[in-house]
Amino acid sequence: MQLGFKYGHCAGFSRMYNYGLKHFNPYDMITKEAKTRLKILKYWKKYGLEATRDAFGAKRSTLFYWQKKYKDSGYKLSSLNPGKTIRKNLNKRNINPLILKEIKRLRLVECPNMGKAKVKKNLDIFCKKNNLNIYSESKVGRIIKEKKIYHHRQKVSHFGKIKTAKRSNKLRKPSDLAINSPGDLIEVDVVVRFVGNMKRYIVTAIDIHSRYSFALCYNRHNSLCARDFIQKMEKIFPYKIKAVQTDNGSEFHKHFQDYLKKRKIIHYWNYKGQPHKQGHIEKFNRTIQEEFVDQNEMWLDDPNEFNEKLLDWVAWYNTKRFHWSLDLMTPMDYLLNNGYVVQYVVN
Repeated sequence: MQLGFKYGHCAGFSRMYNYGLKHFNPYDMITKEAKTRLKILKYWKKYGLEATRDAFGAKRSTLFYWQKKYKDSGYKLSSLNPGKTIRKNLNKRNINPLILKEIKRLRLVECPNMGKAKVKKNLDIFCKKNNLNIYSESKVGRIIKEKKIYHHRQKVSHFGKIKTAKRSNKLRKPSDLAINSPGDLIEVDVVVRFVGNMKRYIVTAIDIHSRYSFALCYNRHNSLCARDFIQKMEKIFPYKIKAVQTDNGSEFHKHFQDYLKKRKIIHYWNYKGQPHKQGHIEKFNRTIQEEFVDQNEMWLDDPNEFNEKLLDWVAWYNTKRFHWSLDLMTPMDYLLNNGYVVQYVVN
């Protein structure tokens, strides 16, 4: 059914109609509450105070207040409408300007984004020295939030321009993420080992579903090495990699991240200070160190020679080592028995 406006063809009517709506006073409307109050006033005049109190529960002061409003308005029924219930005087936090200035100095100058507990410790010293009231830690936190006292990282360009560094929102692994097949999620991490005055970085990876693993040793700790690792891992793993989870290390930015985007591999970032959310790779790191690295540490001087031995161990881990999590099967047996990969027999 099509609806039409009665005065749609009347020139200027819609404009006046909208103007009236814009400047319409809702308190001129007669509400149901106003009609009830008028009914109570009439009942009061007819039957008295005690009967009105028993019937409606209205107090004497309330009845006189309604009667006065009704009379002062010239007996307009709209005057009995309920008024605004919001408080007229809202409490505002009183902050000593010296204390506010000190909080800004602590969080913006002395130590960017200093935590409220540390601000409180420094602020107590400042307040005692200047005979000021001491604020609680929770009040300091509310002041920081209310006044938005946050330090934003800045970077200086080659031309001397200061730019605010924008923080990108990192994708976190959903708590309800279902891991149903190999390649759904690979956890990647780095093990750091010291050899004399040198450092060696062993990048490790494990598939959560099949426990299929990979590892390589590098001289450097950068995103180029991490990209090289993921490229070689794709060739080693017998199935497509759909998602990767890493910590927030610098080696998993730039070239590593660009390569994942190019390959359309989802990159999940783990939360800072929560390694238990990458429990599979943490357990694998312990295993590879106890069962291989500790016994072959002397070969870390030459990463190429160390990687030859490491790849032999990784092949043994994937094809010969039994896992309780796989019902005492090897990762390769698990893949073959469940039809994730096809075994080719060479005559």
